[in-house]
This record gives sequence, structure tokens and C-alpha cells, in this order.
Amino acid sequence: MKSVRGLIALFLSYMIFHGWAVIVFVLGTITGNAYLIGLGTAVILFWFGPGTPVIPLIIVTALFIKRYLLLDKKHRVNLREKWKELNQKMSDD
Repeated sequence: MKSVRGLIALFLSYMIFHGWAVIVFVLGTITGNAYLIGLGTAVILFWFGPGTPVIPLIIVTALFIKRYLLLDKKHRVNLREKWKELNQKMSDD
């Protein structure tokens, strides 16, 4: 994730899971649209809730985007092993 492709993949992955809700919330706040504010708030609170694996999902999706969509051949990552490793770290905390 230390390359430009890695940062782009991380940004895209964040936008898939959480970033769009922040944008919808901000747009709703600017325009005064209660529906957009409610939608953005609901999604943000869902991902911040207990038991939601948002960080491992973002990281694994970013690795997938970097490897297969941005065609980064430098580092091969086994997604199953990385997913198990991230879940193990989350359960240890």
C-alpha cells in the first residue's frame, strides 16, 4: 500500500464501503435534504457499530483492487490468508 496504486486502491475501497455515505451526508447537510442526511447517518452508524468488520473488508478489497484491477504484479497476496490474519488480529483485540 506504499505505492501510488496502493493508495488509489485503498481510496477506492474506502469509497465503496464508507466514503460514499460521508459524501451523501455532507451533501444532505449542505442542501438541507433530510433523506440524504438520514441515509448517510444510517450507513455511517452501521459501519461504526460493534461487530462490523469494516477495516478488514476495506483492506482486503484494496488488496484485490490493487492486484486485479490496477494490475500490480509486484506483491502477490493470498486473499484467504490475509483475511484470516486480519480477522485473527481483530479477535485478539
